[in-house]
Amino acid sequence: MPSKRRLLLIDASDSTRAILFKEITSRAPDLDIIACGSGKEALTAVKRFEFEIITTGIALPDTDGYQLIEEIRQTPKNKDTAIFVVSGDTDTHVMGAAMEDTDAVTAYFDKAEGHKALVNFILNYLGTHNEPPIKILYVDKSATSTAITTGIMERNNIEYFHFRDVTEALDFLKQDIVHHTNCSIDIMVTDLMLTSNVNGFELIQTIRNELKLDYLTLPILLMTIEPGEDERTDFTAIFGAGTNDFITKPVDEDDLLSRLQTLVNIKRQSEALNP
Repeated sequence: MPSKRRLLLIDASDSTRAILFKEITSRAPDLDIIACGSGKEALTAVKRFEFEIITTGIALPDTDGYQLIEEIRQTPKNKDTAIFVVSGDTDTHVMGAAMEDTDAVTAYFDKAEGHKALVNFILNYLGTHNEPPIKILYVDKSATSTAITTGIMERNNIEYFHFRDVTEALDFLKQDIVHHTNCSIDIMVTDLMLTSNVNGFELIQTIRNELKLDYLTLPILLMTIEPGEDERTDFTAIFGAGTNDFITKPVDEDDLLSRLQTLVNIKRQSEALNP
């Protein structure tokens, strides 16, 4: 593993390189990205630097993509680097590749899926710490619950916006939608017991029905208390209100982080499929 994480983008299209460079840089600012438009430029880069991932198209101005991969595999610094072939005809290329080393290509990506899907593919391969930061809207009036939950978020570098008041939380969400022309918040976490006038169910229904933010646009995690021995969890009410998932208090850190990751994956996948 290189001391500085590096990505090499090889594509003959200037616009494609620019789009990918901008998108990946915005989501993984600590990643060192080098973009090349020819095989000659790429070989100069792979001889000088060690990369964690290399992506390449097939049609390059001075060489064939598969020939370039064979040459990359002969360089000491990148003989084991993950290499993704980006092509509009992956099935034909996979079946027709005449490379002696069938393991030379780590994965094939269909360019028809779009650049956002490719960016997600690259960053998912690199690992979760290169995913975009999670932004949480957190609504809870309990001082104890808030201290525990925000402590978990802070320890794990999760950006959050906490509100005790439902109206203030809704106003914040409305302003966010106006400012970004969509919802930039990844997940809302809300307690069930909020005020004497509004509970978590009603808040969620307002978001789903009035703000028109669906399960994919704004996943919602509801926090509830553990039911007593003579009580049962009201799944109908929880999911009928529009909740994606729920978690019982006191919140366990690993459980909370796991559920947040699942929900943010839902949002990211939706964004990748609907750019």
